Parts: sequence; structure tokens; C-alpha cells
Amino acid sequence: MNTPINFTRSSSTTAAMDALHASTAFLGIFIYLAGFIGNFFSSLLFIQKELRQVSTGLLFLLLNIFSTIHLLSLIVEFLDSIFQIQVLPFDIFQCQFILWLQNATRTICSFFATTISIDRFIRSEYPIRSRICCTPKNVVRLAIIYFIFSIVLYAFFYYPLNLRDKEGYCSFSFNDTFHIFAINVMPPIRFVFICILPSSIMLGCGGRMLYNIRQSRRRITHQRTLPITTVATIAIPISKGSGITNNNQPPKIAIDHMLLLMVIANVFTYIITQVPFNIYSIYYGYEATNDYLLHSLTRSFLLMWSSVYFGVGFYLFCIASPQFRRQFLTKIKTICICYRPPQRQISTTTNN
Repeated sequence: MNTPINFTRSSSTTAAMDALHASTAFLGIFIYLAGFIGNFFSSLLFIQKELRQVSTGLLFLLLNIFSTIHLLSLIVEFLDSIFQIQVLPFDIFQCQFILWLQNATRTICSFFATTISIDRFIRSEYPIRSRICCTPKNVVRLAIIYFIFSIVLYAFFYYPLNLRDKEGYCSFSFNDTFHIFAINVMPPIRFVFICILPSSIMLGCGGRMLYNIRQSRRRITHQRTLPITTVATIAIPISKGSGITNNNQPPKIAIDHMLLLMVIANVFTYIITQVPFNIYSIYYGYEATNDYLLHSLTRSFLLMWSSVYFGVGFYLFCIASPQFRRQFLTKIKTICICYRPPQRQISTTTNN
């Protein structure tokens, strides 16, 4: 267990903490509000049947759902740490359920983000095998496995003595063994599952997909530069009953291109937002002071920064993919048409 060190804060330290508190409060309100709005708009798009029938689209939908749940769990701690507003004034709710929900949903989201990259990698590298592996049924099976694994992994948060201390913080200080496990042992394990493994896999898959795209463009450029020779050809008519059609090919290619751009944007956003908080969690477990106020503010700020990933997807995808913007605008137009009030028909009668 860490040995507390007595210290006094200087005026500059106090001013810095006040600035950190104010910036976290202002940015937190903006980020969480924008996150919920963005996740709502993303749900409108990913819930469409044509996207749900693609494994990547279903993965993005599940990622969006669990990201929203994660944002809700972060808001509870944000209100308590920054504004001293307790949603439910119970230790079991704050120190056990909320901490368990935060970690479980964050892990599930990291697994979904990794699976999205693997899914697109298999589709680009092994297109024939992807018809067997990359299916919505397999996505549902993986979702169940991820859910059960995360529940079991963070079940230790429901330890009966995981309560608030006399200063009102969930400091895990009522049992030395539990404190060591929660502060010193678990953060490195979580860092491996949430940062090292997902980042390595996503970077590897993303790099390979970008390489395949570059090679494909080179082949297309090479074919265009070849001299065109006139060859006698016979036009083979395609009968309606043959089952061969190219009508759906352009939309399918556009959706695949849109999903690929979204995967690449998702990878870099994940790494930038998730690594800082998890590194700080490891650092806090081994640092010498027990300044819980500073820890609470720093944790709230880094949690707010990590929450950017769980709410920025919609805006990032709109910037990265023109097809995503078109799909979204089409969905909005469809909703507006469906909910447009029927116009009154004015019947005219002629008096004879």
C-alpha cells in the first residue's frame, strides 16, 4: 500500500488545479453533449438493414451502442467529481457498479474496435474466406463472448468493502490485498487488453489494408498506361433468369470504401484517446502521494479525453467519408418525408 506523503500546495499549484477544474467542466459538458448527439445520428445510419447485413456495419452499430452506455457511466463520475452532484448517493452504486460498468464497457468497445479492423483486413486479404468468417451471426457470437469476458474480468469491483473512504473517494483503502490488486495489478492488465493488443492489431491490419489499396491503385494505373489493342469480341447477352446482375455492384463497392475509411479513422482516434488515461492509471498505482483531489481532477480530465473516442465517431466519419455523408443525408431526408404531416386535400364542390 502506498505510503502517504504530507505536502502543502503552493499558490501556483492551487491556480493550476482551479484551471484544470474549470477546463474539465467546460470541455466535459461540450464533449459529452456532442457525443450523445453524434451517437444518436450514427445509430440512425447503422441501424439500416443494408448496413446491418454487413458484419462491419453490425460491429459499428454494437460499438455505437456500448459507447453510449460508456458515456453514461462516465457522466455519473463527471458530475460527482466536478460538480459534486451524486446521481445516486450510494457507495455500492458509485464505487462498485459505476466503476465496473466503466471498465467493462471500455473493454468491450476496445474489442469491437479491434474486431472491426480484423474484419476489414480479412475482407481485403481473403475475400473468399470472408464470406464464411465475416458474417452477422459470427459478430453476435463474438459480442456474447466479449460481454461475458468483461463481466468476469471486472467482477472484483463488487468486493463488499469497496466503499468510499472518510474523504468521500473510492480509494480501495479498506483492505490491503484488494487495494494492491485494484491499484497495482489490474491497471497493467487492463493496459494490455485495452491498449497494447488492440493498438498492435489495429495498426497491423490498417497498415496492411493501406498497402493493399496502394498496390491496387498501382495495378489500375499500370493497366491504363498499357497500349490499347483492338480485339474482336462477342457480346454475350445476360438473360434475366441467369441470376447474374451488376446492378448492386456500385452501391456495394461504395459501402465497402466508406467502411474502410471509417476503420482507418477509427484506429488512429482510438490510439490517441485511450493510451493517456491507461498510462496514468498505471502511474497512479505506483506514485508516492495520496492527493485524492488532484487524482480526481486528473482522472476526470483524462476520462473526458478518452470519452472523445466514444462520441466523436459520427463527426470523424462525416469528415473522412463522403459516402457516409451521403448515406446520412439520405436517411435524414427519408425520416423527414416519413414524418411530414399529410397535406389537407381541399375538395371543391360545384353547386348546380
